[in-house]
Amino acid sequence: MLGQGSKYAKMCRQESYIGADFEIYMDLSDSLFDNWRDFNEKFIPIWMQNVPGKSKTAAGLACGFLWTIVKGLKMDDVVLSPSGEGYYYVGTISSDYYYVPDTDLPHRRKVTWLDQVIYRKDMSEKLRNSSGSVGTCCNLTDYAQEIEALLGNSTYVPEVKTEPTTSSTESHGYDERSLHKVFCSYLRTRNVYAKTIYHEKSSTKVDSAQKWVHPDIIGVEFEEFNNDATLSLLKATEPKESVHIYSYELKKKIESDYQLKQYYFQALSNSSWANYGYLVAFEINEDLSEEMERLNNAFGIGIIHMQANESRILFPARKNQLDYVTIEKLNNLNKDFNTFIAKLSKVINATKEYTADAKSSFEKICDSIFKSDEEFETYCKSHNIPF
Repeated sequence: MLGQGSKYAKMCRQESYIGADFEIYMDLSDSLFDNWRDFNEKFIPIWMQNVPGKSKTAAGLACGFLWTIVKGLKMDDVVLSPSGEGYYYVGTISSDYYYVPDTDLPHRRKVTWLDQVIYRKDMSEKLRNSSGSVGTCCNLTDYAQEIEALLGNSTYVPEVKTEPTTSSTESHGYDERSLHKVFCSYLRTRNVYAKTIYHEKSSTKVDSAQKWVHPDIIGVEFEEFNNDATLSLLKATEPKESVHIYSYELKKKIESDYQLKQYYFQALSNSSWANYGYLVAFEINEDLSEEMERLNNAFGIGIIHMQANESRILFPARKNQLDYVTIEKLNNLNKDFNTFIAKLSKVINATKEYTADAKSSFEKICDSIFKSDEEFETYCKSHNIPF
């Protein structure tokens, strides 16, 4: 991926190179270690100094991607780079690493690009998913035969293999619900306290016919005011303005226009009661960007590209007034939702001397988050979540 959203792809094709930045502004020629671990050991502290506030896991990912570009790729290796317009440029590595200071992508390798491109629509579903995976680099070696067939304008027939029996988790990858802890941990870095709403706990007697009513996750962001005069004025006028309530509809993948519209309007139905509503997905087809923008402009539900190391708001949500009729309905329908709102109300209404206690009680009913990078990595590995 040549820059966010492939914004440097055309330039790199015209000038015959691939490159990266990663906030490390120095020539790496004397640090091209054969082992990426040695490279990371040297450059993780530098990256964290250059990008304050980020986790060690994010630093490890950034440095690992950078090592892949400057050293991991070998001469004559084939690379695919998304154009951002629905197809991939294809080329071969034709030089060792070199450094071009004061440019957008200073860490570079020369590439001999083919005239031919590969259209995403022609790829198998598995190749589309893998080539669109999160991160600057991903390894497509397992799809070499298919890529060669696409370049040769021939039909690729995958070899049928008999695989050993695997567990459900191994055969189907990560589970959607397993993403909740990852996403809620990201939200906490943005000062949003979040809780999963378990649909299976809802009372079927109250509303058995309503399919799209529950959010997957609800969250709240507190405005921090410490001055006594400000707090007194806030309590006397609009105490609800001190909090912003969020609603999130979370999906594993958005791969097609049909899925986008189905999930978007589900998020609209589930989230329009909140101040801000979002559709969140771990894997998003980059070709849908124009339609996502149109839907966002028309209906105001935001879209977040969730990533293990650092999620990204693609389109921000439009602010709404709270819909208390729907909040009442959800309170009666789901115990998790009712508990969240009840605890939140106590925080809002608490006097200054009791606010800390009310917040502590509120935090206990929110989803747990990762306490360390090691815990995060272990969790992702055990749940087959790419990171």
